[in-house]
Parts: sequence; C-alpha cells; structure tokens
Amino acid sequence: MLKSIQKGFTLIELIIVITILVLLGVVVIVLIDPAEILAQSRDSQRISDVASLKGATQLVLASAVPSNAATVCDITDAPDGTDTYGNATGTTSYVFSSLTTDIGASGYNQSASTTAQSITNTGWVQIDYRTPSTGRALTSLPIDPTNTLASGYFYRWGCNYVNGLYQYEVDTKLESAKYTVTDNKATKDGGNNSSRYESGNNLGVLRSY
Repeated sequence: MLKSIQKGFTLIELIIVITILVLLGVVVIVLIDPAEILAQSRDSQRISDVASLKGATQLVLASAVPSNAATVCDITDAPDGTDTYGNATGTTSYVFSSLTTDIGASGYNQSASTTAQSITNTGWVQIDYRTPSTGRALTSLPIDPTNTLASGYFYRWGCNYVNGLYQYEVDTKLESAKYTVTDNKATKDGGNNSSRYESGNNLGVLRSY
C-alpha cells in the first residue's frame, strides 16, 4: 500500500514569499501615496467651498444687499486686516476668516466656534445669506478642513464697495502636489496672491499678506 507524501513550504521559501509581499506592499504605498490622496481630498473640499461662497455672496449682494453691508464692506479701500470692524464711517473693516475666537488670530475678524457656520450675520462671514428672494444662498458657512492659523489652511473673505459695485473675494491655501505643482491653481487664478487660491469678482480685494 502506497503512502501519500505531504510536503510543506520550507522556512527559506516562506521568507522569500514574505519578502516579496512586503516589497510589493511598499511599492503600492509609494505609488498610491496615501498622504497625497488625503491632501487632494481636503483640497477638493476647499475648492468646492470657495465656489459655494463665491456663488452665495454674488447672489446676496446682487439680489438683496444686507442691512449691515456698510459695516462689512469697505467703502473706499480693500480690507487690510488691521482696522476696526464696523466703525462709524464704514470705510474700514476686518478681513473675515474661518478661524474662530478659540484659535486666536490677530488682524482677522473671528466668530465664536459655536456660531462660526451660521448663515446669519453671526457666522464667520458676517452677512445674512438668507436674504435672497430666491431662498437661502447657503445652508451653512463652510469651514476649512484644517482651519489653523499656523498652517495657513483657513478661509478668508473680504468685500468693498466702489463706484456703486460690491466687490468681493474669498481665498484659501491648497496643499496637495496636484493643485500646487502639477496644476498650480494659486498662480493661475488671476489674483494678487501666488500662495492662495482666490475667487470672486475682484481678486484684489484681499491683500496678499
């Protein structure tokens, strides 16, 4: 009677197989680059948020100017981030940022974290996005996915009023190689700041500091 002979992997064969699998895993990780994928995802959100803010702002300022527009939008100059918000003459205002008061950022007008996304004039952009006759321009104000002063990843919004026209701009900083190297949006948007992606009807409203 013949006995069946069973043969398993030798230790050397197992080591070789494991080594190959590890090398393949390293190659896949390098090719995929998870950090870049995550950065691209955050940038996609930023680009979408900027587009939403631009459209909503245009709708509000074109259809029903907010009652506090004179204190939110500069009358003569673009906001420079150093003046007092809502002073008596209405000629100066802060640059509004998505940074909240618990983060702290001198030179930027900030809201409390509890109201930052409000579409009333208590949100980080202090105009009422509920005013258009067509309905709400936004359901909530977007917040940058990182939103820290040190990183530079936060949203800025500014507005002025010149020759009967409300001019506005919103900007953000992008981080992925896709949008800062391969397709550098900050240098192609036509604005005055080569390190931030800008959108609006006047890309000189926000100063490039």
